[in-house]
Amino acid sequence: MPNGTIDNKQTLSVQPGELRTFLQALRSDILKDVDTKLFKAIDSLVMELELKQRKTKNGITTKQLYHKDTEKPKELPPKEFVLRNSTLTNLWEVSHLSSVYNICLAIFLLMYLNITIFYSLDSQKLKKDLSVVLWTFGKFHIYAATWFGMMFSIIFLLYPIFRFWANTRLFVWKKRLYDSIFCFFFVIYQFGLLLIPARIIVSYNLPPVSSFIILAEQARLMMKTHAFVRENASRALRYKPHQDGDKDEEISKPCPEVQKLIYFLFAPTLVYRDHYPRTPIVRWRYVTWNFLQVLGCIIGAYIPCTYFIVDMFDKTGIEPIPLVNFMGILATSIFAGGILMFLVFYGMFHCWLNAFAEMLRFGDRMFYDDWWNCTSFAKYYRSWNMVVYDWLYSYIYRDMYTLLGQSRVGAMLVVFMISAIIHEYILAMCFKFVFPLLFFLFSSFGIILVFITRRRTSSFWNVFLWISMFQGWGILTVFYSLEWYARINCPRTLDSWLDYVVPRSFMCDVISLPS
Repeated sequence: MPNGTIDNKQTLSVQPGELRTFLQALRSDILKDVDTKLFKAIDSLVMELELKQRKTKNGITTKQLYHKDTEKPKELPPKEFVLRNSTLTNLWEVSHLSSVYNICLAIFLLMYLNITIFYSLDSQKLKKDLSVVLWTFGKFHIYAATWFGMMFSIIFLLYPIFRFWANTRLFVWKKRLYDSIFCFFFVIYQFGLLLIPARIIVSYNLPPVSSFIILAEQARLMMKTHAFVRENASRALRYKPHQDGDKDEEISKPCPEVQKLIYFLFAPTLVYRDHYPRTPIVRWRYVTWNFLQVLGCIIGAYIPCTYFIVDMFDKTGIEPIPLVNFMGILATSIFAGGILMFLVFYGMFHCWLNAFAEMLRFGDRMFYDDWWNCTSFAKYYRSWNMVVYDWLYSYIYRDMYTLLGQSRVGAMLVVFMISAIIHEYILAMCFKFVFPLLFFLFSSFGIILVFITRRRTSSFWNVFLWISMFQGWGILTVFYSLEWYARINCPRTLDSWLDYVVPRSFMCDVISLPS
């Protein structure tokens, strides 16, 4: 054969078995990608068809939802529940992304092994860190009793009174006064559900994690009771006696059965419906694996809290931190904050909610969307925690949109302020001091970034969003840690209630400036 030429009869030597394996793997990857895209398309189509069917059933057409002149919707569409998986559940079906999951799992297993070896060589460090963990989760009997008290008050106090009001209001002469009395009772009940757990937290001086458990359940149950009363009060107001026996159960009774309320109290949603899409069976292995992942996320969160927070800030107020070292701590905190962000998201919004959804056969598991692909903060806020977003949209945003003359900006600002206040309340009660950094960032920069990144689609803005998230979590981690340890190590200078609202880290020698 001459130089520079190739014999056309020469062929590559490939074994049939290797070729079959390669083609089967390629076929599997293609089918999984197609299946994921087809599943999303079916979800979108079914959601659209169910929304149109519901509007037609209620006698509402698309044209009736709009003004003739302005073409703005008179009222925003309600939340619709459909049978669908979580976003990550679908993504894990793709082989390439499941490999990313396996890589993360391998990293965490190696990290846990490293920690086990470290503690086996330093038992004193193990005792010290375990004492901190036991303290943060301490006084279990108090927050367990508080949780049972809140649940029983809803089932045995609020529900019977609501049922009595709904069933008897038709026989009352002054219905407006009767409705006002029940409304007043409900407001008093909500204030009690807010104040009594807060008083217990302060009186028993519960540690941060124990306080957070009570506060998270308090916020969840307050939103659920509001949703239940809000959805069913309108049903009671529309109820007519001749509707008894109606085929449509939603209007045949003025108040739903208590079983539906109990299911709603445990279901992973904050928007009440009499019926939700349900899956046929419960996969208990899937439930167990999700709870094990939650435990793994808690242990994983312990690592940055110990190495990036306790070891760095426990001498705050005793030994001033040089400014150069403080800047290094700020840079390091980005990694600690980023790890905590991922663990909170995956442990809470994916594993915990999916475990309860599986146990209750709750079908709509869109607890979050692909927030990691967002290029605008508005979409990020809607996608990060869709459980809370659905409640804010259904019971705050839609009402404010109507009351403020169909102003989306005004309704959005109200939602932001309410969300910022709730977050700040939870942090203040957990740490037993007011340090409104989160409220300031949420209510100022959070709103500004919504307008700056509005309608942005380039990848640059996705990078900008990631930088903002990492930096935001890092700043919160650093300054709340400084204030926490400053209150432990620095002497108290104010004897009044001002000590709880004036940052002690501002009045203590925390950071040493260069001379």
